[in-house]
Amino acid sequence: MLLIFRSVAVYNIAICLFLLPIIENPVHAGGPVVTFDVPAMLPVRELIPVGVPPVTHWKIIEVVLPVTADIRAGDRENLSEFRFEVSWNAHSFPVADYGPKSQTVSHIDGSINVDTSEESSAGIGLNGRSAQLEIASLTGDVDLLKRSTARKTYQEIPQHRPVIASGTINRGTGTFFRFHQSRTETLEGGREIVVAFRVSREWQGGVLKVACRALGQRKILGTFPDKIDVSKSFVMPIYLEGDVNAQQRAKSFVVAAQELRRHWHHRTQSQSNTETDKRFAGFDVFAPIFHKNDWIAQQWVHHLIQSGDAHLTEVLKKQLPETTVRVADEFIAARKSLLKLSR
Repeated sequence: MLLIFRSVAVYNIAICLFLLPIIENPVHAGGPVVTFDVPAMLPVRELIPVGVPPVTHWKIIEVVLPVTADIRAGDRENLSEFRFEVSWNAHSFPVADYGPKSQTVSHIDGSINVDTSEESSAGIGLNGRSAQLEIASLTGDVDLLKRSTARKTYQEIPQHRPVIASGTINRGTGTFFRFHQSRTETLEGGREIVVAFRVSREWQGGVLKVACRALGQRKILGTFPDKIDVSKSFVMPIYLEGDVNAQQRAKSFVVAAQELRRHWHHRTQSQSNTETDKRFAGFDVFAPIFHKNDWIAQQWVHHLIQSGDAHLTEVLKKQLPETTVRVADEFIAARKSLLKLSR
């Protein structure tokens, strides 16, 4: 009987351990918490100040960057902050201006009227007994009071909370923008952030990195807090508006990057399906896949596109298939061609 009870207890514990991830994360299913998006490439324009003599060795370019965030329905009230960073992928140039600037908001419209009053008093009291009369007693009370009342009326500014915070990063060559949820501001949807850079007079195009991050907190089963932290990074070629040559080089960069990601995704998916078939054939369905190229499949394409480091491919050429090396070299050539316009 004891043996049966222990068996049932072990079975119940196993069921609970199996269901625990499902109970703890009931809203994790159904896609990512938030999906960010930026343009694949973007034209920029030169700003010419009115009434200022033109300079010969530098110019100001304005980047108007639309950023879109699509929040999953169940988490729209759980996100509290978005953070966007715009910086150079290579050949950094200083920031001349940016927007929107830091802003605060109050839930109270106008000022608060405060009316206070203070009352103060002072007095003297006497209570005596006759020393001559044994029966009779003399008691006397003298109460000299002085009262004063002071009344103050003034206006007070209500507390303001930040809805936008912005500034520079990377020693003044990049910017950050932090947007907060409020009663009047929503995080979901599209917004524009603007950055002006001071570049060389010969500048025609370059590559920016846009880092997006969402922060928040949800409660599981109404009590346990579960932090939300979602990040996504993009590389975005930019080119001087009206420059056909720069536009074509930016387009070649985008096409080469898409082809590299598509090629490696198709190859890793095929390899994964082959390994899965082998594991099922051997009835070893719970064994994880470990092979020497796992870290390559997960990291190298992303780092190659994001970091701008061509040396990574040179190190891995002996381990990568010949067709993959060719596609990676085509992307590196397209990037070099575009970055030549940044000098």
